[in-house]
Amino acid sequence: MRDRLIRALLFVVVSSTYYATASGLTSSNDGSHYALLRAMVDEGRFRIETYTHFAEGNDLAIRDGAIYSDRPPGTALLAVPFYIAGGVLPRLIRELPTRHDEGNPRLAYLVMLPVLAGAATAAILYSLLRGYDLPPMAALTAAVAFAFGSTMWKYGSVLFSHAPSAVLVIGGVALAIHVGRAGQLRPLTGLLLGLALGFSVVVEYSNALFAGLVLAYVAWSLLWVKEDKPVADAGWGGIALLVAGMGLPVAFLLFYNTVNFGGPLTTSYQYAINYPWAASFGTTFDVPWRQGLPGMLWYGVDARGEENQGLFLLMPVMLIGLFGVWAYAKRWGREAVLVLGLFGVYLLLFARHHTFSGFTADGRYLAPFLALWFVPVGFTLAELHSIKDSAGKAVLMLIAYGLLFLSVRNMLAHIAFSYNYHLDPGLVARRAATPANWRYILGNIFVNWQNLPLLWFVEGGITVILLAGRALWHRAANHLNPALPPASGAE
Repeated sequence: MRDRLIRALLFVVVSSTYYATASGLTSSNDGSHYALLRAMVDEGRFRIETYTHFAEGNDLAIRDGAIYSDRPPGTALLAVPFYIAGGVLPRLIRELPTRHDEGNPRLAYLVMLPVLAGAATAAILYSLLRGYDLPPMAALTAAVAFAFGSTMWKYGSVLFSHAPSAVLVIGGVALAIHVGRAGQLRPLTGLLLGLALGFSVVVEYSNALFAGLVLAYVAWSLLWVKEDKPVADAGWGGIALLVAGMGLPVAFLLFYNTVNFGGPLTTSYQYAINYPWAASFGTTFDVPWRQGLPGMLWYGVDARGEENQGLFLLMPVMLIGLFGVWAYAKRWGREAVLVLGLFGVYLLLFARHHTFSGFTADGRYLAPFLALWFVPVGFTLAELHSIKDSAGKAVLMLIAYGLLFLSVRNMLAHIAFSYNYHLDPGLVARRAATPANWRYILGNIFVNWQNLPLLWFVEGGITVILLAGRALWHRAANHLNPALPPASGAE
C-alpha cells in the first residue's frame, strides 16, 4: 500500500511539473507531428499540405509532389484522443504561449500526451527498482533523479516522440522481466507486451531493434532451464495475444508506409527533404565510434560542426550509475543483461549517428532509454544508504546529491534556453537571490502553471476509469472462479 501511494504521488508531482513547463508547439519537430495529427483528424488523410507551415519547412517528406511529415506516425496517432478530447473538455485558464496555432485551446490537452508518458516512465522505474528489493528511499531518489535530472523533463513537456517512446520502452522491459520471473506468458501480459513493442516501433522506427531484443529475451526466459526450474509454460493464449497486440500497430505502420511511400518497409526518412543521408542505414550511422562515443558520453563536435552536450556532462547524476553496475549484475544477472544491454546497444548505435548531437545538442536520441541506466543508479544509492554512518558516508552522500542538484540545475537551464522559451540572462539582476530574479527565471520556465487544474481534472478522470475497470475485471474473475481473492486484497 505504501509503494502504491508513493508511486501515485511521484506520478502527480512529475506530471504537474512537466505540464507547468509545457509551452505548446515549440519547433519544426513537434510541429511536424502536429501537422500529421491535424491532417488525420481534420481531413482524414496523411498528406499534410494544409499544415506544412507547422513543420517550418524542415521536418517534411515529399514523394511525387505530395507532402508528408517525415516523423514516424506513432506520436501523432497516440495524440489524437488528447486533441479530440480538447474540443469538449473545460476551456483553458490561461492561453499557452505556443509557437504555432495560437489560440487553439486543444493544445493544452495535446501536450498531456508527453507529460503523462514521461511521468508514467518515472513511476514504472520506481516500481521496477522496488521489485529489486531496494529501499523505498533509494528507489524514489533514483526515480526523482531520472524525472528532474535527465532530459526526460524537457521531452516530457513537448510533443516529440521521446516521452511516448520512453514509456513504451520501460513498460516493455518491465513486462519482459515479469514474464521471466513468472515463467509463463499469461494472456493479459502477452497483450500488453505486444502493444508496447508494436507501438514503440510506430513511434520510433529505430525501436524495431529494441522490440526484437525484448522478444529474444522473453523467448530465452520461457525456454530457460535450471535445476530447480523446469522449462517454463509459454501458454498459447499469451503467445496469441502477444502476436495480436504487436501485429495491430505494426500492421498500421506497414499500411502507412505502403500508402504514402510505396512499400511496407519504405519509411518517411527515404523522402525527407532536409536529411538525404537518412535514406539508408549506412549513411545514417556513419560516424566513427572514436568520434561519436566521446561526444555522446561527454563532449564532441559532429560533422556539421555542432557541439554536443554528452550524457555525463549534461546529466552528471548518471555518473552514479557506474558504481551500481556490478551490484546489479551480481544479484540479477539475466535482467541486468536485458536492461544494461539495451542501453549499451543504443548508446553504441546512436554514437554512430550522422548527427549524434541531435540538433538540440544533447544526445536526445537516447532519451527513451535513459530510465534503464537509472536502475544501476538506484543500486548505487541503496549501497550508499546501507553504509554505516561515518564521515566517509557523509562525503559520498554529499557528492551523490550534489551531482543530482547539478543535473536539476542543468535541466532548468536546458529548458530555459530551448525553442519557445525566452529567458534572457541579460535581464537578470546582478543580485543572486532577489524575489524579482526568481519570479523572472521561474516564470520563463513554468510558463503553463496556471492550467494545472486541467491536468488534474484529466488525471482524476483517468483514475476513475482505471479503478472502475479494475473492479469490473475482478468481479468478472471472481464470478468465473469464486476461489480467487476479492479485489480489495490485490496489490
